[in-house]
Parts: sequence; structure tokens; C-alpha cells
Amino acid sequence: MLIGLFGFFATSVFGQSKNISLVKKSIFPIITSNNDTIKVGDEIMLLEGSNGDGSFKYIQALNSFNEPIQPASSAMAFKKQEIKFFKEQDGTTYIFTKYFVINVEGALRKEEIKLTKNTPK
Repeated sequence: MLIGLFGFFATSVFGQSKNISLVKKSIFPIITSNNDTIKVGDEIMLLEGSNGDGSFKYIQALNSFNEPIQPASSAMAFKKQEIKFFKEQDGTTYIFTKYFVINVEGALRKEEIKLTKNTPK
């Protein structure tokens, strides 16, 4: 029974993240809906979460395998992160940093992130 419970837990935790971890990485710049260009090496800052408890709706913490494991907590507000790569799944583009995966359009629309530094052109 304990093994079955562990199996259910592992499936529920990693079930949603399994798909995005299989998608190929991209290092090519992306253009957002408001015509901002975001490149690998740019720096973003997490602002405040848009969920009622202060957690983030469009930003998730990553495990060591670059798989989303849980929504980022309110304690992560105002952290700066460098963009490592992008992934796209079902028409949605995601930013990956060292510690987070971010749904770009959702996070920008809800003002959960802002671009703080662009790399030189």
C-alpha cells in the first residue's frame, strides 16, 4: 500500500511537468505580444504573485531536472534571474531560469515579472 501511495504521489507531482521537460530547448529570441524582444542572457525580476495568497500563478519552481514542481511562493518576490533558455508547448512560450519556469504571456499580463536588463546587441 505504501508503494502504491508513493506511486500516486510521484505521478501527481510530476504528471504536469513531464510534458514540458520533453520539449526541445530554444535559445532564439522571442517576441512578446506587446512587441518586446526577450533573449537568452536577459535578466528578469519576479514581482508579486497574482494568486490571492501572494503565490505566483504563472511562475513555477524547478527541480534539478528542469521540471516544474510547484508554484513559486510569495517569498520569491523581487528575485532577479537570468534567462537560460526557452521552450514552447501548445502555442505557449516558457522562460527557464536557474530556479523557475515562467509562462511568458501570462506572467507579463498579470505583472508577475518585468524585464530588468537586456544583453548588449
